[in-house]
Amino acid sequence: MSAMRALTLTLLGSFWLVGCNLIQPLEVSSVEGLEKIAIGRDGLEGAFTVVFNNPNAFPIQAKGADVDVYINDQKVGRVSLPEAQVIPRGLGGELALAFETERGALRQIIEANLMNFLLGEEVKLAVKGNVKGSAFGVGLSVPVEAEQNLKIQL
Repeated sequence: MSAMRALTLTLLGSFWLVGCNLIQPLEVSSVEGLEKIAIGRDGLEGAFTVVFNNPNAFPIQAKGADVDVYINDQKVGRVSLPEAQVIPRGLGGELALAFETERGALRQIIEANLMNFLLGEEVKLAVKGNVKGSAFGVGLSVPVEAEQNLKIQL
């Protein structure tokens, strides 16, 4: 009986390892819409779209985002996955993400960049981190990094 159990565990382990190798990493084709931000009483907020190339023959379930928002290299907020989403197989799979600055960050942003805002100069908005997903119970992480120069006028 223990030989049968060992054989079963070995086969299951082999299938699991083969499954891990069959999931190819996703590639980020582009990040769109970073320039669409709103300034409100609580800070900056906005949404953007990450366009993926999913070379796998199956979709990937997006589980979350561990992505930070930076203005002129100063961390000011976090990105969230507003709802459960699936990245379809092939080119052009889109993932909609939202961001908002942390409480009190707007004051820090204004203090650090006041002259840039008044003179109409650009500031650099960047997002950096990882989007987490899974397929068939196997997790994966895709790095996302993009920046956009913006003119923010008060």
